[in-house]
Amino acid sequence: MNKKIIGFLILSFIAAGATSYAFDNTNILVEQAVNHIYQQRYHDAHRVLKEAYEKSPRHPGVHFNLGRLFEQTGNFEEALKEYRIAASLDTSMVAARRGIARCAVELKRIRAEEMAKSPKPVPGQVFYPAQTQVSPQPQVQSQPQVQSQPQVQYSPAPIVSQIYTSTNELKLPTLPARVIQNVSKITGEDKAEGLINSGKTAEAKKLLDDILDKNPDSPKGHFLMGKILSNEGNLFPAISHLEETLRVDEKFYDAYYLLGRNYSRVNLLEDSLKNYITYYSIRPQATVALEIGRVYETMGNSVLANEYYAKANAMNPGNPNLQMRMTETAGNLANDLYLRASHAFSVNQFKEAYNLFAQAIDTGNLSDGAKRDAVRKLEIARFRLMEEVQRTAAAREGFAATQKNFAATSLKYYQLADAGLRNSFAEGATVEWRGYIAKKFVRYGRDVLLMIKELDRDELDYMSYPENSYKLNKHYNNRPIFLLETQKGGFPNFVRQGRMITFNGKTEWKYYDILNEMSSPVRVPVFEFISAYPDPRR
Repeated sequence: MNKKIIGFLILSFIAAGATSYAFDNTNILVEQAVNHIYQQRYHDAHRVLKEAYEKSPRHPGVHFNLGRLFEQTGNFEEALKEYRIAASLDTSMVAARRGIARCAVELKRIRAEEMAKSPKPVPGQVFYPAQTQVSPQPQVQSQPQVQSQPQVQYSPAPIVSQIYTSTNELKLPTLPARVIQNVSKITGEDKAEGLINSGKTAEAKKLLDDILDKNPDSPKGHFLMGKILSNEGNLFPAISHLEETLRVDEKFYDAYYLLGRNYSRVNLLEDSLKNYITYYSIRPQATVALEIGRVYETMGNSVLANEYYAKANAMNPGNPNLQMRMTETAGNLANDLYLRASHAFSVNQFKEAYNLFAQAIDTGNLSDGAKRDAVRKLEIARFRLMEEVQRTAAAREGFAATQKNFAATSLKYYQLADAGLRNSFAEGATVEWRGYIAKKFVRYGRDVLLMIKELDRDELDYMSYPENSYKLNKHYNNRPIFLLETQKGGFPNFVRQGRMITFNGKTEWKYYDILNEMSSPVRVPVFEFISAYPDPRR
């Protein structure tokens, strides 16, 4: 009996060891693929990820990087699939959820452009563009036609078409598809719509409750319920039903309009704009442009408010309400631009001040005193910008050298440990980074800064940081730190502890040992300072 137990334990240990080895090997392959992607060697990245998938088909990192590969080559549908798989395998993967959001936005943009380019149908006639089936859509006040399922799938052409490879070719597991019944067979929605139009909303609600109980994926059922609740003033339940409409059928365009109106009524203006603009991109109408203008005006953005009022006026010229609003916003716009420019000027943000003063003057609606002041400050801002160009010349030249060596991409923080990449720079690499000065000290007669790098989106994803932070712990092991050194007195006067700077520095992949606050040595990469300029944002 004991021999059997021992034998079982030995086999379990061997199996566990084999699994661990496969996982580690997969991680190595994923690391190789990441480097290939950053070097734009997409064929190599795809080959390595395919090998990794064959070893560990449920490894979230494999699917996440397949998503990045497809996204960077313009195949957003496949990227969306991979990001969703990665997020389902690792629910804590924030980067995968970000990828899902980016790809969803890109697919909506592409579809909106395709719809906009499609010829408009002749009245009484339905036009079917290539690869799509679009039911004729009514105006805002009437109800949309229910489209048959399944929904149309788009396949946007990838940016790098020669390396396109679908997940089907890799035999990747697909997401469980949501089973959506064919709502065209259900006629109860039409009856409910008739009850609504005749004012019998109580009967319509009861009928819609039954319909949604039997078919919770009925887009028209959710839309009609959302419309009833909107008219009753129950805005948040209405929003819930309208969002559910778009979850099932994202081409149910009237839901976007009602969502835009409801979000505006509950003062969620960003969400209101998102839905209004989506609707307007498909069905540009004067009333919708007017609503968008009002939202922008409420948000204090007179520039975009006036732009949409002008669009509404172009569609419906001579409307007295539009003319009055445009006259009011013209004066508000000039004053708003002048005040924003004056604030930017006061905090030394001369580029922003120059642009805003120029826009304020161009409106022709400034008072005489404000105009004189704007012209004077415009010239001062122009002079200060010229000084900044001269001061940052060395930084730009250094960054240009980096671009020449590094395919127009600055060095990533985690690549400092890449021995293979190091060999491609015979004389070191020049970078342009933005960072926070955590400490300033002297080492062997040279001025040294302990810096914390501001990570870009790729670095945050790769290094699993949710966001940038500049609070350093006592061990110095919780942030992307490095040293920036120069001769004694070599740093500009604005380089002080607690400031953000954008700098150019050169690395030859050297490391120094410094003591942390626990008096333990920490190995830190070192850059030789070239030039820098202060960051007005902090």
